[in-house]
Amino acid sequence: MLTVAAVAVGAAVVYVVRSTPQYRTAFLLDTSGPGSPAEGRDFGALADAVGAAVRNSGDRDALSLRRFGGACGEPDNTRELVGSGTGNAQRISAAAHALTPGGRATLNSGLLAAIDDFSGRYPLRGSKRNRIVVVTTQGTDGCGGDPAAMNGQVRDRMDALGLQLEFRFVGYRVPAAEQEVLTRLASAVKAAAPQFTQDSAELNAVLEKLVVPTLPEAKPVEVPSQEVSVTACSRTGTPLGVTPAPAPPSVRLPGRLTVPAGAQVYAVDPKTYLMAPAGKTCTLVFYDSSVYRQVHVGEPPLDFEGFGVGLTEDVVTGVALDCSDFGKTAPELLKYLDGDPDATENTCKAQDTGRTVNIPTGVPGLYVGTIRESVAPDVKGHLRLLNFRGERPVTSRLICLLPKEQADICTASLVYHFLQQTAGTDISTADRDRVVSAIEAYVRSLP
Repeated sequence: MLTVAAVAVGAAVVYVVRSTPQYRTAFLLDTSGPGSPAEGRDFGALADAVGAAVRNSGDRDALSLRRFGGACGEPDNTRELVGSGTGNAQRISAAAHALTPGGRATLNSGLLAAIDDFSGRYPLRGSKRNRIVVVTTQGTDGCGGDPAAMNGQVRDRMDALGLQLEFRFVGYRVPAAEQEVLTRLASAVKAAAPQFTQDSAELNAVLEKLVVPTLPEAKPVEVPSQEVSVTACSRTGTPLGVTPAPAPPSVRLPGRLTVPAGAQVYAVDPKTYLMAPAGKTCTLVFYDSSVYRQVHVGEPPLDFEGFGVGLTEDVVTGVALDCSDFGKTAPELLKYLDGDPDATENTCKAQDTGRTVNIPTGVPGLYVGTIRESVAPDVKGHLRLLNFRGERPVTSRLICLLPKEQADICTASLVYHFLQQTAGTDISTADRDRVVSAIEAYVRSLP
């Protein structure tokens, strides 16, 4: 009997090992709508792209299909149509083409349910990779609610279940105003930046690259960095501490960052540079108060509210401004509240109302956030940073206010400032690209 039992156990182990897929991919498909092709809501293109992708997947890949879309709060606003398993390509393609779009985009319900699909012992998870591919025509949840809170629910669900999942977000004709929200969701779950497509050919190519084993996801090509000449800022006032050394005549930009047409680089000091419209005046002002320094590039030079690019840097003191931006995300702030009897952990967190949208950097002690302010018809990009990694913690605010046609300069300016803060850190390429993509999507979404 013992011999028979041992043989049975051994056979079961062999069966499980052979049955375990290397890759398990769950497709989460947006079936909200319906909309019209003219409005960018062509559901047929989504179904065709998913069908083509699964038919070209590996024979031993485990695939599944879940949809989201329907009435808010109803249990059937998301449903698994095809359970995970190998050989599912034809079933998934048929199920996708049989769907009729309708209802609101219940993205949050779909994500939470898709995570739960991986929580059981069976179907078996992939030995190499487990991921959820979200294919959507919208970037926001149609039932409203706080996007930051929803992102937290998704993270908490994965943590509670102890799952290691990869997310991939593919947008099809997602409105520009909603792309930032979807990018923040991807950042919250440490996923690659969403890939936004505008036509069926692009959509097919992106999905094929995600599922075909012989076509791995493309790694970013590191373009040689560009060395550019700089214009030094004039200085006013007396700096706190040691006077910074003069800036060099040129600087090498971070890889893949280029100077947009009509822009140039201005030097604040050997470690701080600003990207702004060319041919302007750059003025650096030092103060003897809690404000460390201000820099402005534009006309007139000291009008910090006018067109141009402005940078303000303060020494962190735990004042209300710091708490209102990062009170809930930067625990290091709490050690700077001791000198204020009215400042407590609770009051600091209460001041953080979510106006500043945090973008996780993956770097301990470095916090980045964006603020949305409407100044139509112009573009106003507002980047907030809190950096505890230097000799003294510094909070900075970079504001770029330019005409709409110079939005690309604002994008480069904000991205350049963030990249300078990562110098000397061990930020991963994936985290760096994710934050850069989030900043780019933020500027694109500005009214």
